[in-house]
Amino acid sequence: MGRYLLVRLGEAVVTLLVIAMAIFGLLHLIPGSPVYAILGHDATPKAVAQLNALLGLNLPIWDQFGRWLQATLFSAQGGQVLTRLLPVTLELLGFSSVIAFGLACVVALVQVLHPRSLADRVLTALTYGFYGFPAFWLGLVLIWLVGLELLWLPPNGWPGALQPGLGSWVVHLIMPVATLALTTVGGWSRYLRASIEEALQADYVRTARAKGASERRILVRHAFRNSLLPLITLTGISLPTLMNSVIVVEVIFYIPGAGAGFLQALDGLVFSTATTIAFFLAVVTVLGNVVADACYSLADPRIQYN
Repeated sequence: MGRYLLVRLGEAVVTLLVIAMAIFGLLHLIPGSPVYAILGHDATPKAVAQLNALLGLNLPIWDQFGRWLQATLFSAQGGQVLTRLLPVTLELLGFSSVIAFGLACVVALVQVLHPRSLADRVLTALTYGFYGFPAFWLGLVLIWLVGLELLWLPPNGWPGALQPGLGSWVVHLIMPVATLALTTVGGWSRYLRASIEEALQADYVRTARAKGASERRILVRHAFRNSLLPLITLTGISLPTLMNSVIVVEVIFYIPGAGAGFLQALDGLVFSTATTIAFFLAVVTVLGNVVADACYSLADPRIQYN
């Protein structure tokens, strides 16, 4: 498995290098020049040439890319993204993914154990309903209903300086995490249910039934465990979409994460900060897929990586 992970990490590095090239290329497609944005359009040619030399804009394109990538990874701005903004986004993404994964497993098992029952129909209606809601709409509804009308939870998703403590942090994160988990669990649970129902028709399940194993044991020990593998794959594939929802949720709930910082940088035309955040969000997404591949052996120890 170690060799396989090294290969996957190598592929991830190549993927991130291509993404970095794409982000850097987009910078050059932006109309105008940063030199004229700084000096104004009345700047003299000598002043323009001096600032171009200072910023390295007169260097070959590959040299400019190397300097940009180095500044992205090792500058103080990149360090601020890594230490202040990205951990907040990772907390939100991690908790919502784990809760959505757990809920999807519970919902799928209940539906398979009690097909066409009232519980099955209610869970199907609820999960499909939440799955159809855009994250921004569900978040706004929760803020209005739970935060402003019922006053059960704070309407913002991050505690301020005057609200320290683990309890305050948990209470503030409930609605943002619920927004992301509820809009995700419908698709995941439906996918897992279909995988379990297909696994129940497999030959090894018929063999287990012939040996006298109970249906509950067959479902939990055999069908469910094998059906987790497609769900793990789906979780990794869903990370880019989930990351987009995280950005929206951070803005709605005033969470000081990388997503909100990215939109603020774009709104202020601070493209250096925006591209740095975009690259680190890409790093999280790509590495998340590597982690999903590594989780295969945890779900099924029989899988051997070559």
